[in-house]
Amino acid sequence: MSNIAEHGFDARIKRIYDHLYANGSVRTPIGIASEVDKLLRVAALIEGSGGVFAAFSFAPAVRTAIERGEERFVQPVAAEVRDGFESLKHSSKLYQGEDIRLTDKDLAWCCAQLDGVTVSSVSRDSFGDAVEIFRTSWAKQSSGQFFTDGRVTQLAMSLLRFDPFSGDDLIDICSGTGGFLLAGLDRIRQLAVRRGVETPSIELLEIAKRTLRGQEVDQDICDLANASLSGRLGHQETFVRHGDSLQPLQREQHLREGSHLCAASNPPFGTKITIKSLDILSRYELAAPDGRRPTPRSPDVLLLEQNVRMLKPGTGRLAIVVPYQILSGPQTRYIRDWILRNTHLEAVVDLPPETFQPHTGTKTSLIVVRRRASPQDDIDTSEDGTVFMSTPKWIGHDRRGQPVYRRAPDGRHTTTILSDMESVAQAFEGFLRAETPSTIHPESFSVRNADVVADSDLRLNARYYRDRSAVEETISQRKGWEIVRLGDLSERIFFPTRFKRNYVGASERAVPFLGGANITELLVKTDKWIDKSDPKLPELIVRPGWLLITRSGTTGIVSSVPQAWNGIAISEHVIRIIPNRDSDPSVIAWVYMYLRSLEGQRALKRGVFGSVIDEITPEFVADMRIPIPKAAGTRAKIQTAVAVAEEARQRSIASFVEASIQLEKVLSRTRTKSSMPLKNPLDHIQQFLNSMISL
Repeated sequence: MSNIAEHGFDARIKRIYDHLYANGSVRTPIGIASEVDKLLRVAALIEGSGGVFAAFSFAPAVRTAIERGEERFVQPVAAEVRDGFESLKHSSKLYQGEDIRLTDKDLAWCCAQLDGVTVSSVSRDSFGDAVEIFRTSWAKQSSGQFFTDGRVTQLAMSLLRFDPFSGDDLIDICSGTGGFLLAGLDRIRQLAVRRGVETPSIELLEIAKRTLRGQEVDQDICDLANASLSGRLGHQETFVRHGDSLQPLQREQHLREGSHLCAASNPPFGTKITIKSLDILSRYELAAPDGRRPTPRSPDVLLLEQNVRMLKPGTGRLAIVVPYQILSGPQTRYIRDWILRNTHLEAVVDLPPETFQPHTGTKTSLIVVRRRASPQDDIDTSEDGTVFMSTPKWIGHDRRGQPVYRRAPDGRHTTTILSDMESVAQAFEGFLRAETPSTIHPESFSVRNADVVADSDLRLNARYYRDRSAVEETISQRKGWEIVRLGDLSERIFFPTRFKRNYVGASERAVPFLGGANITELLVKTDKWIDKSDPKLPELIVRPGWLLITRSGTTGIVSSVPQAWNGIAISEHVIRIIPNRDSDPSVIAWVYMYLRSLEGQRALKRGVFGSVIDEITPEFVADMRIPIPKAAGTRAKIQTAVAVAEEARQRSIASFVEASIQLEKVLSRTRTKSSMPLKNPLDHIQQFLNSMISL
């Protein structure tokens, strides 16, 4: 697909939606989606029959005239589309008994917005993308439903090794617009080509009818999924049926628990949507992990369990998109325990952060599991084998949803979309051939099953294993070094409990309060103060010699506590490390600088979890392994340099505060009495700091 064809498609569809919603003869979201779907399918038909680059191509003056509604330009464009729609109904059996309900002016205006756009490429689900845009403001916000990028659905088929020629079927119990099933259809075509098998449309239809099945709780989306699949096949069929997959499946349904070989799904997720019905919750182990009364759960958790239930024991495979939190967060360990007891983990791909943007900033992973022949009471710690993992960098669009293109060696943009998802699939194929994945795709690798189950938190996210310290792995084998657990060097590693802060005005009876962003600053500037008599203050104050690490949002910022900050209050978003009193100062200086180094930062990033906001825990920090040289002279050099830096920091804090106070005094003399501010809080900060600074 060319630059012109791909660039701006989402923006154009959004413009069409906004125009019709405000001005069109059809003004409901689902009605607009249906009419635009008709138009896109006619465009695809025109492109296929005429062999042109894009169905609609206008000179600038003509496009302007169409947008103005000039009849002599509007009528022929609208007539061509209506004729094309009749041909579409005749050839594909789609939209039987229906007409295009848009007026000629609206229809031609929409065609003008598609000027130069090719919609028939199989590299994207244009119909699903359009529906995704239409439903952003209503269906997805209320139900947490998001549509899956075509590059992810295609990767899922590769990781599943979906092969209907070998007897596989493919189901999706949360079909949406049918993205995974469409990818399955493309996979059938690709496998046929590889095997030298010709698949005329009637044969392809029969294979699809036999192997592709889905279910969707939203009837409108269910209809659009069937329209998308039928449009690709040129014949009206029902692949996706309307139904709630969380409810017990009926015997007459085309989905049956324990009988399917391949499943792929992207269940609706979100912290604001929870299932509360006890009738539903009582059916799921993950709703009551402790064996007690079921508690409300987000649908993605329950649908993960339901997907596994659908698989044939021993052989059924599942590719499912899950929020990053499920694979990494301490509160979701019980889910990972359930996964490892009920399935064999085969692959984990941490998807790029932009994958579901701009619709949601939730970070996700694609995991592939195979259902065990029977569930395990405990995790199988003796399981051999390896797990394929990958952390691809590019999904093909930015956080605004705009396409991103590769650059040529000279810096020019090419017409090739920037994505390494195909390389991940190639690395996985190499992994199956016992090749080293990183030689094919640098961000892909393998991990021993034993290493996964040995982790105390059972973390399954690929980044945790990708960022494993290379220094730790090699240095332990060298003489003159030792690996020390950070918690063993510390008296305590913690952050204060969250509680309501009672801020007061700046005064001699108050203590300045700093946030995580302040911990590396030399000049303390804050309008937040806590009274010295506040009973919660002791939990917040810090002391010289402690180490600080930001734990949420921008994680991993490391600082020490200078003498000037003795007794200052710092946010609970900062982890405190209190070194052992009898620890060698040179060791603590080494640890401090290691945490600030590139290697230390990579080690800290391993512990990041959270689907929206990055977080790390004190437990992870305590469990970090720090490589330390045994030679006292090596550590002493670092200690000396750190001491010089800390002394300079002390002087800098005092000088910056003094300079700020002098500046404010000069400025205050230029103000009129009517505009004179209250006493400058910096005066109190200087007073507080001066009492702490010892130069």
